[in-house]
Amino acid sequence: MFHFARNLVTATALFGAALGTSANAADLIISTGLGKPHPWVGAHMDPFADAIEKGSPDVKFTRFYAGELVGVGKELDALTSGTIAVAAPLLAPYHEGRFPLSDVTQLPAYGTDSPMVTRAFQKLLDSDVAIKDGKTFYQYEIADKGIRAWALGATAPYSISTVKKVLREPADFSGTPLRAGSALHTIMLEKLGATPVTLPGSQAFEAASRGTIEGLVIAISDWPSYSLQQLLRHSIVDVSIGHWESYLAISDAAWNELSEEQKALFDKTARDVAASNAQEWETRLTKVKDESIAKDGGEFTSINTLSDAMKQHIEKAAADTWVAWIEKTEANGHPAKATAKLYAELIQAEGGTLPAGVADYLAK
Repeated sequence: MFHFARNLVTATALFGAALGTSANAADLIISTGLGKPHPWVGAHMDPFADAIEKGSPDVKFTRFYAGELVGVGKELDALTSGTIAVAAPLLAPYHEGRFPLSDVTQLPAYGTDSPMVTRAFQKLLDSDVAIKDGKTFYQYEIADKGIRAWALGATAPYSISTVKKVLREPADFSGTPLRAGSALHTIMLEKLGATPVTLPGSQAFEAASRGTIEGLVIAISDWPSYSLQQLLRHSIVDVSIGHWESYLAISDAAWNELSEEQKALFDKTARDVAASNAQEWETRLTKVKDESIAKDGGEFTSINTLSDAMKQHIEKAAADTWVAWIEKTEANGHPAKATAKLYAELIQAEGGTLPAGVADYLAK
């Protein structure tokens, strides 16, 4: 059974015209809060819209970029109010409290890449396993919000990268100000002993340039989106501080204007473009690393080459992050443990590895 998550909203509010003249014709507003250089724009939003317009000539998109119409964290309200029809992407972690379980892919793991996480997250959305009160993940997290949603291509693994300071031993983290992009990153940095500084990616360059932060938790393949390749020199790799996932979303109102053939096209295209987008994240990861090494003297240090004390410190922080996120989210009334257990099964089936002790904790 397919789950569709989308928010197509009438163009009437902005253009004085109806969403579509029939179930076979629609003029849809698609919006992103991100700039064109971002992989979720040039390698996701635009290819998705292009493929839909090619596959169904009666569907046309009016495209808005870089927050021209709707800023980051405002996508859900824009969908349900009719300001836009499609959010590409809807960045769930910036909608505080409204998608309490969608951060699950940001839990630390080993041996994961973007395609693996993309497949696992879409399987989580498609799963018929109940996580609370007979509701699946999709029913709990998405279905009552007036939208239909699909997984994006997950980012490449998030890593800890610094400008000048080299993190070699556990004490090097102590008090070090590092950018956190989400609540889960904040937990991980606290467990490491660093000082988390919550900032959107768009503010990271200035903060790192001024020395307000020593470095960031961010996907290496995303450095060019924010010109960070000019600054970051030292990265710890081969441990993922999770992967950022979120949604391509269309409103229920807009969805209902589409024909069955168009709905099938939306579903297939969303899945296909997410898969190709995931591969683009991996391609960019290799390219950015190679260019950083060749041009800027960048260093990428495997966790497996660090001292035993440092490796154990990071591994313990990774495991403790699972526990802290689950217990905090459960305390707020949400089925975080059931969600984490299901996601853990899915990511392990893809070839990923959990931090030591997590499997035992989830089995209790």
